[in-house]
Amino acid sequence: MLTKTSLTTDFRALGMTEGDTIFVHSAYSTLSRAPGGVEGGPQTVIDAILSVIGPGGTLIMPTFNYDFLRGTPWDMRTSPSQMGVLTEVVRKDPRAKRMFHPVYSMAAIGAHADEVAAHRATDCFGETTIFTKFREWDAKILILGLAYSKSITFLHHCEQAAGVDYRFLKEFKGAAIDAQGKPSEETISMFVRDVERGVVLDFEPIGALLDSQVVAKRAIGLGECRLMKCNDVFRVAVQAMQEHPGPGLTYIIESPERAKDWIPPMKPISSLKDVLGEIVPLHRTLASEGMDAALEIIGAYLPETAHYKIETYAPLTPVWTWYVPERYLVHEAYLETEDGQRVVDFKDNPLNLVSYSLPMDTLLPWSELEPHLYFNEKRPHAIPWKFKYYDRSWGFCLSKNQFDTLPRDKNYRVVIRSEFLTDPAQGGFKVAEAVIHPRGGKSPSAGEMFIMAHVCHPNQANDDAAGVVTAIEVARRLAANPLPAGSMSVRFWFGAETIGTIAYLAHHEELIPGFKGGIFIEMTGNDNSIALQHTRQHNSALDKVGQYVLKKRGKEFREGTFADVIANDERVLNGPGLNVPCLSVSRYPYPEYHTTDDNLDIMHEDKLQEAADVIEEIIRVYASDYLPRRQFRGPVFLSGHGLFVDWQVNWKLNRAIEKMMMRFEGKQSVFEIANELELDYWETREYIEKFRVRGLVEALPLPEVAEKA
Repeated sequence: MLTKTSLTTDFRALGMTEGDTIFVHSAYSTLSRAPGGVEGGPQTVIDAILSVIGPGGTLIMPTFNYDFLRGTPWDMRTSPSQMGVLTEVVRKDPRAKRMFHPVYSMAAIGAHADEVAAHRATDCFGETTIFTKFREWDAKILILGLAYSKSITFLHHCEQAAGVDYRFLKEFKGAAIDAQGKPSEETISMFVRDVERGVVLDFEPIGALLDSQVVAKRAIGLGECRLMKCNDVFRVAVQAMQEHPGPGLTYIIESPERAKDWIPPMKPISSLKDVLGEIVPLHRTLASEGMDAALEIIGAYLPETAHYKIETYAPLTPVWTWYVPERYLVHEAYLETEDGQRVVDFKDNPLNLVSYSLPMDTLLPWSELEPHLYFNEKRPHAIPWKFKYYDRSWGFCLSKNQFDTLPRDKNYRVVIRSEFLTDPAQGGFKVAEAVIHPRGGKSPSAGEMFIMAHVCHPNQANDDAAGVVTAIEVARRLAANPLPAGSMSVRFWFGAETIGTIAYLAHHEELIPGFKGGIFIEMTGNDNSIALQHTRQHNSALDKVGQYVLKKRGKEFREGTFADVIANDERVLNGPGLNVPCLSVSRYPYPEYHTTDDNLDIMHEDKLQEAADVIEEIIRVYASDYLPRRQFRGPVFLSGHGLFVDWQVNWKLNRAIEKMMMRFEGKQSVFEIANELELDYWETREYIEKFRVRGLVEALPLPEVAEKA
């Protein structure tokens, strides 16, 4: 376990000293996933740094938020940091002072905090920015568990100082609100990549140069951590950039199209089971440190182009007919006999404690204890998972085998030191989203697909960490190979089951009319066939696409009606008042469900990948579909427009062309036409696209499906 004491020792060993000004880039998950995690959570990391640098030092955190660049007003008081858990802890700290900048704001605690807060610049990386102050203060950069291309914003300051020719200044305008609530129109200039030249960021080579000359490194937790002086970085980097202006040091060249769709370096995946191995051990109950850590892990595996964002909602906030749950913190929980013989202990396995158990410290006879003990009759060796989220009580879980051995003539001491936190400053309730746009960017009229996977359920692998890693894989594939231009965007959601989706949608009702369909992903790694659970509509276009994809694969699969295979978050999206068609893809049932047997041993890499294949193809077909409407009269002169298909080359398509053109009335989609004529979807779409690019048909978006509010 990492403690404040061990972390201060590590930071000092790196070269951090009293009086230092420290600018931090961080991936808290590389610390929280270490054996035993971080005692006291994220605040312990902050406290350790402050302990080392002392009152004469300054801790500076990036509280960057990129929504301003996409037209969203930035509010200095409330706009969250998009740079991870530790940055939000500092932003919300009463001691912290935040700098006004609609994109690259900072929050500081310590000697230079007032100067940081007073600094104001309309540039992002130039000589008038806070980065110049870093050099004046001889500040140091601390990187906790991140690659260079996912951190060290200071290198952009070096690029601008070096006058590199692969970036140029571009202005962005928008609304901002200061600390007093006063709105203003702001214009900022940013030194941006020249994507028309195909410039793609790659800081790993210059990072290797810095490592060899000016960087101290140390393994802390599960990540490699680095400490370096800003002045050293500036000296080495600017000189290197000026001496080696071409590709290979800080950037590479791709095609302009590839550069626009470029995926910045993200954490590589050797296997989805490896990612599962990071998520499964966490105590992922509704709102908890384990959930926070899991959401950070998810973000580390997604590209920056997905605009991954973690949102925090205040506990007890009303959301439709529900309310946002309190944050749950367990300090310790155990059951022991009156003479001190320990029976179960939360620290040994989080499943030993019923999730959201009330605090207790009492001595009970067996007759009063027994109703609060839970086991699984069918799997007597396994510990079950139970929860009391809203029906508040308490309890312990244990195997049936252990239950049978407990003496009935003894008294038992029940100790549950738990807290239900309602102050948002103590962490709140978190969910996350990521949006993958098609090639060429968002097409507002096309709408979105909404893909969900719930992160909660402590220590469970298949339910639903498996669905989470499958969703990650699908998102990465869609980012690497974007959907055709004009397709739907694909919005991924990660959070707590049911209440997480409700809270998210209640906070984003403006999104609902644009949703054209959804998929809930869960339990995808066990050894069972894929189950396609139909939408509430049952025979919608999305249902037909799901059937088409699975039948085309030629492998065994099962089908079920809405909420019949397994009922989860599809009941929200496809429920009353929304009714957006939503499929569920799973491998339920499986005998290990909700027990300690739901672990990595029952996960199969090929099953996880197969589920990703199916879901990716459903998304690709449905999201790229449209209604072709003719812009011609009479039969089309096929040869004259380069549309003739030789019957000797493709007999089936040749015979279908006349029937196809009869259906270009803007009432049937490309998929419906292909399905009706028993043609392959992609071959049909490719052919109809030839009509579209020649101006013979226009592409109309699929109709809205959500119920009106």
